[in-house]
Amino acid sequence: MKKIARILFMVFWLIPVAMAQEGEKKFPISEKPPARIFLGEKLTFEIRYLGVPVGDAVSEVKEIVQINGRDAYHIEIHIDSRPVLDWVYKVRDVHHTYIDAEHFHSLRYEKDIHEGNYATHETMEYDQTEHIGRFHSLKDHSRKEMFIPKNVQDQISCGYWFRLQDVKPDSKITVPVNADEKNWDLEVHTHGIQERKAEGVGTFQAIEVEPIVLFEGFFVKRGKIRGWMSMDERRIPLVMKVKVPILGNVSAVLVRYEPGVAS
Repeated sequence: MKKIARILFMVFWLIPVAMAQEGEKKFPISEKPPARIFLGEKLTFEIRYLGVPVGDAVSEVKEIVQINGRDAYHIEIHIDSRPVLDWVYKVRDVHHTYIDAEHFHSLRYEKDIHEGNYATHETMEYDQTEHIGRFHSLKDHSRKEMFIPKNVQDQISCGYWFRLQDVKPDSKITVPVNADEKNWDLEVHTHGIQERKAEGVGTFQAIEVEPIVLFEGFFVKRGKIRGWMSMDERRIPLVMKVKVPILGNVSAVLVRYEPGVAS
């Protein structure tokens, strides 16, 4: 059961328009993606295994703060298992990303992980001028520095960046990502557009996305991943399905969306 929460949630960020009234509103396609991140935007997902809810994931754009003299969006993600899973493998994870408000690349990433008997707390500072990443473990107090590519993203910021791109069906976007203290080229393949309903939110025209990932963290190392992102003006991540070895199919579904305001 290890890594269920991390497997599930990150893919949404690779893959938000007011809330639907009475849960049944249709959102038309917008020609252009949003040009900003929305303060107060909050997405709530239900994590399901074999159709049974086993966890929840909530992502919220909290505020704009200063990181090394730069304005940055602070985004916080909580991932929690439900009682049905707690007795087998309890998950209480918190992730933070700080995204440059002008260039939309990562300035800082922090994770505080508690999964079963495993726990870690670490940060990564991204010097996007000198192209240096500075890792710090708050658990064992180790530190290290490494080269990072230009405009590198972390495991969360890459998803917010992707939502700002002018994606088209049947195309490919590559983005540099730093994860697991290594640099990776993440490929995201897009497929067709289809109608998908988010119960209690509305009905959307959504593009299918398929990230090709080589690192772990939120990701499956070698799993078939499919996600759908709305093509309305907010580019909302709606649903993700992943086939996990041994466990089988796991999904995460948007169950509530709070739009926030333009910053």
